[in-house]
This record gives sequence, C-alpha cells and structure tokens, in this order.
Amino acid sequence: MLNLFLLFISLFFISCSDISEKTLEPVPTIMLWEGGTRGLDLSKYKTDITASINVLDNRELDIRFVPEQDSIYLTPTDDTPPLTRVQILVNDVPHELLVHTRKMVKHTFIFKSDAPIANIVVMGGFNDWSRAKLPLLDKDNDGTFERTVFLKPERHEYKFVKDGKELIDPDNPVFISNNIGGWNSILDLSSHKIQPAGQWMKSSINGDRLYFDFIQPDDGALPVDVMVYFDNQRLHNDAFDPKPDGSLMVNCSSYKNGLLRITGVDSENRVIQENHTIIKNGSPINPKKDPDDWHFTILYNLMVDRFHDGDKTNNHPANDVDVHPLANFNGGDFAGIIQKLEEGYFTELGISSIWISPVQLQPESAYTEWIPPNRKFTGYHGYWPVAPRKTDPRYGSDQELKHLVDLAHQKGIKVILDFVSNHVHQEHPYFQEHRDWFGKVTTEDGTMNIRNWSEETRLTTWFDEFIPSFDYVSAPEAIAQVVEDACWWLETYDLDGFRQDAVKHVPHSFWKLLTSEMKKRFPEKKLYQIGESFGSDELILDYVNPGELDAQFNFSIYFNARGPFVSDEADFTFLSNLMMENFKTYQPINLMGNITSSHDQLRFIGLADGQVSFSDNGTDRTYFNPPNAVRSSTSYDKLAAFYAFNISIPGVPVLYYGEEIGLMGAGDPGNRRPMVFGQKLSISEKALKEQFGKINRLRRTYPSLAVGDFRLIKVDGPILIYEKRYFDEVVLVAFNHSSVVKTIEINDLNTWEIIYSNMEMDDAQTILTCPPYSYGFFKQK
Repeated sequence: MLNLFLLFISLFFISCSDISEKTLEPVPTIMLWEGGTRGLDLSKYKTDITASINVLDNRELDIRFVPEQDSIYLTPTDDTPPLTRVQILVNDVPHELLVHTRKMVKHTFIFKSDAPIANIVVMGGFNDWSRAKLPLLDKDNDGTFERTVFLKPERHEYKFVKDGKELIDPDNPVFISNNIGGWNSILDLSSHKIQPAGQWMKSSINGDRLYFDFIQPDDGALPVDVMVYFDNQRLHNDAFDPKPDGSLMVNCSSYKNGLLRITGVDSENRVIQENHTIIKNGSPINPKKDPDDWHFTILYNLMVDRFHDGDKTNNHPANDVDVHPLANFNGGDFAGIIQKLEEGYFTELGISSIWISPVQLQPESAYTEWIPPNRKFTGYHGYWPVAPRKTDPRYGSDQELKHLVDLAHQKGIKVILDFVSNHVHQEHPYFQEHRDWFGKVTTEDGTMNIRNWSEETRLTTWFDEFIPSFDYVSAPEAIAQVVEDACWWLETYDLDGFRQDAVKHVPHSFWKLLTSEMKKRFPEKKLYQIGESFGSDELILDYVNPGELDAQFNFSIYFNARGPFVSDEADFTFLSNLMMENFKTYQPINLMGNITSSHDQLRFIGLADGQVSFSDNGTDRTYFNPPNAVRSSTSYDKLAAFYAFNISIPGVPVLYYGEEIGLMGAGDPGNRRPMVFGQKLSISEKALKEQFGKINRLRRTYPSLAVGDFRLIKVDGPILIYEKRYFDEVVLVAFNHSSVVKTIEINDLNTWEIIYSNMEMDDAQTILTCPPYSYGFFKQK
C-alpha cells in the first residue's frame, strides 16, 4: 500500500510542468543484458550524500535494493520489455531510471588436448581478463574442454590460460596484437546485432522551443512511444509535441540547467538511441556563451622532462652508464613550458587546456625493473613520487609552477596535473612510516604480484618491486591522506583538475571521497578529472559518473580506429559499427578522451610509416632498432586524418605532445623523445602543425563538432562520411583513406561550403573529389 501511495505521488510530481528539486544527477540509461544482473551505486549520482532513496516496485524487472549501500541490482525477466522505467524517490523527490534490456549470443569455447590439463580457463574483455571466472570442463573425459557463455553481439578478444600459461585459440586462425608484444584471438559475433532504429537530430531553435527531426531507418519504422526527460524526470505531454513523421518539439521554458533526453521505442519494438542536449541558463550550450565548458576543450598532453629545456642549471640526470639516454632525465622543465606559453605556441596551435605529467619529487638514482630483461630507468616521467607535496627541482621551483599556471590562465588555457594515487616509490615517507597502508608484493601462494593485470589482482598488484601499491581497502586513513594531498595541489597551484593514473587499480571509495572533497572545497571551479583504465567498456564506464570521474580515455575507439587509419586501404565497416555502440555506452555527448597516441602506446607515425608494427615489442624496438625519420609523406596525411576524426566525434580531443609534428617513436621510452620546435622542423612537419592548428580552431568554432548529433551517412571500405548537427548548424565530415583518388557523390538536396578540406567540391556541390588519405569539413549553407 505504501508503494502505491508513493507511486501516485511520484507520478503527480513528474506530471507537473516544472521540474522538481535536483536531488539526483542524470543517471545514464542502464544497459541490461539477457541473463545477467547489473548493479548501480546510486550514491554516485546524489547531489546530497545524506539523501535517502526509496525504490518503487516494477513488475517488469527483478529488483533488489540495498539501502545501506544505495545500490540497486536489476535482472531482466522473460517479460522484460526492451525499454522500461524504474521509479525512485530521493528525499521524496521523484526520479525515473531508464533500463534498456538487450539480447545476448550463446557461444561455446572449446579447447582440445591430448595431454592432461590441470586447469584451463578462458579470459577476455568480456570478463575483464579474469584468470578464474570461466574455467573450461572436460565433461566426457576425452580431452575436450568446454565452457558455454552468453556474450554480447560484438567482436571479442580472448585467450586461454592453460596451467598458468596464456595461449591463443589453436583452432581459431583470427588473432590480433595485444599491444604488448603478444596476441589475442578474435571472436566476431557482430552479425547477431539487430538492425538499428532511426534517430532524432537537432533541427532548430525558436526561443524556448527546440525542434528535432526524426531520421527513419531503412525499414521506415517510426516512434510509437516517445519519452522526454530533463535529467531523470519525465516531462508531461504538455511540454513536447510529437508529429506523425516522428519529428518533435520540446518546450524548455521551465528547464534551466540540466540534460534534455529524448528516447523511445519504434514500431519494430526497438529502442531508439537517446538524443542529448545540455541546457545551461535556459539554453543549449555553445562555445561563445560557455567557452569554459570542458566539452569544447582541446587538451594538450606533455611530459615535462621531454617538452622543452628552458633552464640548463637544473639539469641533473642520473650518473649511471646502465641507463639509456631516453630512460634518464633529459632536462625539460617548467621554464621551458613557460617559454612556449610566452611565445604563444599553445595559442597558435589552438590549445585550450594542458595536461602536464606528474611533478612530485622523484628518486635521485635509477632503478632496475623486476620484469625481464631488467633494464634500468629513472623517474624522469614523474610516476615514482618520493614526497607527497614537493616538486622535483629538476623540473623547476614551486614559484615557477605557480607562474606557469597563472600565465596559462591569463592566456585562457586551463592546466590539469597528472596525479599518482595508486602507488609511491619505496623511498616515500608514507611507505617508510606507514607500512600498514600498503599491500604485499607477493600473492598468498608466494608468487610475485607484479604487473599482474588479472581482475582478481586488480587492486593489489604492484607495478614493480620498488613501487609499492596502497592497500586502500584495508587502510581508509591512507585514502584520507592522499585525498588531502590532492586537494593541496589543487589549491596551492590553482589547478583546473587532474589526469588520474591507474584508475582501475584504486578502489571506488577513494575516487568518491576525492571528488566529494573537490566539489566541497572548490564549489565555484569547473574542475575536470580524466582517468586511465585498460579494460572493458563497462569497467571503464564504472568510474565515470558525477561522484567519481568526468571521463576516461576512450580506448575502445582508439584501439579500433588506429588500425584503419594506419592502413594503406582502410575498411571503416567495423569501426563505424563499433562507434554507434560506443556512443550508447558512453552517451551521445560525453567528455571521454580521444587520442592518436600516448606515453604508453606506440607512436602513430611510426605505425603509419611502416617502421613499427602492432606486433612489435615497442620497448625492444626503442633499444635495439629504433624507427628513424619519417619516410613517406602519406604518413603525415594519415596522422592528420586520424586527428581530424578525433576532433569530430563525441569526447575531448587529447593531443599528445609531438603528434602535431609527427614526432617519431616506438614504445616506452621511445615514444617519449624530446620535442622539436621551430627551425629544426622539416617542411612536412611545419605543414602538419599548421593543419593541427586549423583543425583545433574548427573544433572550438563549430559546436556541432563537440556536442552535435552524430549521423552516419556513408561507409564504403575506405570512405567514411558522417554528419554532425547542432540545430541550425550542420557539418559534414568525410574521409578517403585509400591510396587512390576517389569520387564521392553527395546524395543530398542541401548546398555546402568547404570550411577546411584537402578535398575538392564541384560547382554543383554534389561531387567530392578526394585525394589519397584526405579528409574534409563542409558546412551546410
């Protein structure tokens, strides 16, 4: 009876024309998969951590709510429709959670062996590479080991682990590099996907009224159930006007700050992907009105020691003949960054924010890594802190760091700091004085727990024997101390946020406390946190929410886009399908980081130039056979095209230092070569840098590229064309990633103008002539 009363109250409030008090941040649509259970920690979305939550009944789902944890667990039943709603009350304010239930594919993994096997498991991205969750069984004792599982209808990478040894599937000829010198088998189940529904696209604005067109799918299906939300609260029918053709008008006069969400179900019982519009001060965001919004930023990632040496007096590399020059301090410092700020380097490049590598004090001497071949490295990179609140004098002084941030702010550039929370160096006072804050370097069976990336050791593994990891689960006082340190860095240097290292190796309790403290102590600052986690999309997404991080790097896009853009003859079919799924996972508008390279990955230009391959051990290549100067001019074209792609898809473009000039390199530390400037650049390098600057300015000029709706127009092997639309602004983005000239007919009644392109358009504006490895941006007139 109580639930019925609360349901009546909730429906009454949701039916009102004005949106109630914001007690809960927008909760993304919860993706449920057939046969599985999904848990959600609602405390990550509460605006008041003390608020109470009450979950109402839903007969279409099996719901379990754990009040003391603010966690809800959802399991689909045989009668669960593709899209359903879960109603909750937060401090008696009604909200609705959308739940999208999807079908899985049944698959059996088989491993045959004539020799005895004590233990064999299958692991992959589908179980976060767990070495324990999915053992195979020999039911008939005939040497055939099997395990049947339900998997998503997409491409999966996997391996077998036989008696502790990793193996690709001997009966599967399809495999791919795992990016660390090994291989993973491929299982492609994407043919089981259902055909997508149509989509809503922003069309125009007239005062408080926002108009949306509906683009029908090939089968012509139209919406039969339209749902419009502001944050988590459903709008009354009086607030929107759906038309028979699927188009829609939404009256936003009552909604000031939040997320407008449109979804529904079509006549084929398919869920229509959500359309999102961010509303600030009563109108959709745009870079002119909201220049500080992180959706419009271009983030430049530099490694302090490798960017520019502005002060020779603080150069103190380790005096050790066993240390390779690229594994030692090279002299880059705050003074060098300041010099480039003063020269206008970042402004000319169109950069609006800088991510600098960790600056905490590092050990004086080099250390030998435990992993064979046991090379020596210094802490030039900043990831081995030996003091919680001291800058390393080899980078510069505290005053210089403050001046760097102040100068950047004067130029309209934000600064975020790479922060290390997972571990310290063994010389750090926390390890010396609080051993109980740290775990052990060995597992229970006595084996070394170093760089053991399995799911079971995610929170305990050490990166090396001299780099102890915090045991935050057993030492909450360590969480409190490191959070205090992080806030000290923010306040002392007026920083704009963090790049967070090794996110998945740190428990959620740490991220929740840190983000809570940041919001409490700096309520007026628009701080941004982007993390790094390797794993499944679900694992990465688990840390992206209002209570933890704003974003992580979108490795799903990166690992699947760089292959086509590296190739001489791309096939964008798989990537385009993956993108549509990716936008469902991370939302159609997001702050995820889009990269072409990073300090942990092979330099893209080396791959594009054919001097490095995906299967290479990048570190070995750095030491024994480093790539040389770029050989082919098309390698620069490929890199520019990849960056243009990152600029024009949802997320934040992240420019790794040197990509703007095609800085060559293999793996760590060869992907961290010293930056090159000015007269030392070749004609091709200067031309590439100029292209990057122009592309960056496009992103900051046209809001459609950052927050517009994405519509796939054409995919045909090396041809990829999509549209980005933000109400009256429509931009067409086109790629020809092949070695020959392509002619593309634009089957569109609109007229277009080139805003930046190395393609040509005929006078009738219907034919594109596309040189090899070309791209173009075109604006609808």
